Amino acid sequence: MKKITALALTFGLTFAAGVASAAPYAMAGCGLGSVIIGADGFMQIFAATTNGTFASQTFGITTGTSNCVRSGVVLADKEQEAFFESNYAELSGDIARGGGEHLEALSGLFGCDAEIRPVLFQKAQASYETIFPSEQTTSIQALYLLKVTLSQDERIAAACVL
Repeated sequence: MKKITALALTFGLTFAAGVASAAPYAMAGCGLGSVIIGADGFMQIFAATTNGTFASQTFGITTGTSNCVRSGVVLADKEQEAFFESNYAELSGDIARGGGEHLEALSGLFGCDAEIRPVLFQKAQASYETIFPSEQTTSIQALYLLKVTLSQDERIAAACVL
């Protein structure tokens, strides 16, 4: 029994050290454990166990909660939505022209590499009628249609996070 306990403790410490580079939280990383237990040294074993038991780290990373706000998918979507809504008219014009500073900035929010952006601009321009099917199209609808359209191009889908 002592060997199993020692093995579990060693695994726990190794696991916690593996996520130590995660960022503004302690060794166990983000998740429910970081919220409940905090950054207290030895207690990180319990934080890692809590994260693993409740799968809260995966949920936190996906939703941008539980101290996992830097790269959460939901956070990125909200930034894109806010940008698209704030710059709707300008983005509509940029997409119609096949380029411009607002479309360039949006492609940055999509995480697109510089070399794929001309392909993205051309695809968006060619799909203008699909992205903006009517004057009643809202910014959220247009963003969704843009992302669906762009994700159908394998090169863009591979180079951007849509």
